Amino acid sequence: MSCNGCRVLRKGCSDTCILRPCLQWIDSTEAQGHATVFVAKFFGRAGLMSFISVVPQTQRPALFQSLLFEAAGRTVNPVNGAVGLLGTGNWHVCQAAVETVLRGGVLNPIPELLVGASDCTDMFRLRSHKVQKRRRLPEEVAELDLSLTPGFHTVAFCRRIGGSESPR
Repeated sequence: MSCNGCRVLRKGCSDTCILRPCLQWIDSTEAQGHATVFVAKFFGRAGLMSFISVVPQTQRPALFQSLLFEAAGRTVNPVNGAVGLLGTGNWHVCQAAVETVLRGGVLNPIPELLVGASDCTDMFRLRSHKVQKRRRLPEEVAELDLSLTPGFHTVAFCRRIGGSESPR
């Protein structure tokens, strides 16, 4: 019998189905189908199967959940996605979006997040503007021991920082 993921994707399901374990954390069979269709539309059916197949079997449910949250976050906040929602304190928006997907609802971008009406939706603005410039170090002479293989004699090189190496 086909799992709900394979059923909605209209692909053959077998005993070794890689999608079935990914959906076991979702209670309702309808919600499993909605989640699978949403993630497959966002990442592509082949992309979804490729992502899942390269991850160890024990981590596949967590991967599917992560892909679902990223797809939902990127749909409601196309600029910064789920990470942007988390970083700006709007994680509840991502959770509500996932709940909407599981119920079979439709997601649209949230205009307030697109125009920057929240405190900070631009992740680059989170950095401090008081960054000190690096001071240039004076040219120094350094001893480098390049004996990487046992049995060879130590060869010391004198190297000027920013210059070329020359044997002593």
